[in-house]
Amino acid sequence: MDTTMLEPEGREGAMPRGGGLDPLLRPTREAMLARRANPAPRWKRVLRPGSSGPAAWIRPEVDAQAERLGRRTPGTEHVLLALLAVHEVACHEPQLAQEGGADELLAGLGLDYARAHAALDSGGVTLPADPRSVEAYLADVAGQGTDRLLRALLEEDTRARRLVEALRG
Repeated sequence: MDTTMLEPEGREGAMPRGGGLDPLLRPTREAMLARRANPAPRWKRVLRPGSSGPAAWIRPEVDAQAERLGRRTPGTEHVLLALLAVHEVACHEPQLAQEGGADELLAGLGLDYARAHAALDSGGVTLPADPRSVEAYLADVAGQGTDRLLRALLEEDTRARRLVEALRG
């Protein structure tokens, strides 16, 4: 794999705070704000370690992204969309900014949510089957943060990696 895909370009690639949030990201914003206002009780966080922090925001968003694109079973491309969506919403909502994790890596990709979503929605990018299930990727990086999740998606020949290559190429 071309490891330059994982190298951050610096903060100039990051989404600026302020400005209008893309309408496609409003459901993500509302879900994140609702989770922030109603966090899981402490006893649930203790019984289910790793169920808080950035990874906890990604899993429900993966399913939402797949559903918005008419897919029952999420693929790694939906994980990438979820990472992009959470990143962009956090950049626009100061109270959510610490919920990110893969900020530098995502900025280094030079992609934004709207462009990736449009490519998937139009069917303009042909994607092969993922080598492993989304659950396998999420389980392998549990507790390691979203930066490790993004690296795992891009290190293997996944649908997420193929989407990034198509949009960057």
